[in-house]
Amino acid sequence: FDIFDLDGNVPYCRVRGAMLHLPGKDKMKIAASADGTVAATLDRKLFALTPTYDLYRGDSWEKIGWLEKAGVALTDTFEFHAQQEGGFGPFKPPATFKLEGDFLDRRFVMKNGKGEVVAKVTKDQIIEFDQFNHYQIDLAPGMDPILVVACACAIDEEFDEEHKKKKEQEEKER
Repeated sequence: FDIFDLDGNVPYCRVRGAMLHLPGKDKMKIAASADGTVAATLDRKLFALTPTYDLYRGDSWEKIGWLEKAGVALTDTFEFHAQQEGGFGPFKPPATFKLEGDFLDRRFVMKNGKGEVVAKVTKDQIIEFDQFNHYQIDLAPGMDPILVVACACAIDEEFDEEHKKKKEQEEKER
């Protein structure tokens, strides 16, 4: 992924790597475009009850938190849990952010603990090829753009297979 700041139409950051579902190979790095410094690393947990991605600061292994698909919810929901918010053992901290919406069509929002929308992610339908996905990410003032990009990338990876199946089904129905 290459991410641009539309205000100045300048490169903002790059996301490299893929979630291959192999031990030690499921990493994505988010690097600043200006100097290539790694801002965050996403690492998919292989052994988890629901899809879970750990988020680390830069190239270090300082864990910021994790994104996981909620196990009990009426609709598909992802939750981001900040590492510093307590909890131990099987008792995890409450979600810092919840991501809700239509993940298959790549339209979802990120809400804070008060239920306020702090980010909105939508897929542009300009080009209909999966290799050329375009997203718009709108952020509330003060929201961490790297965190939102990391969550959007993890969700994109998670729903890639389901999206392909949906496209195939739609083509069969035509």
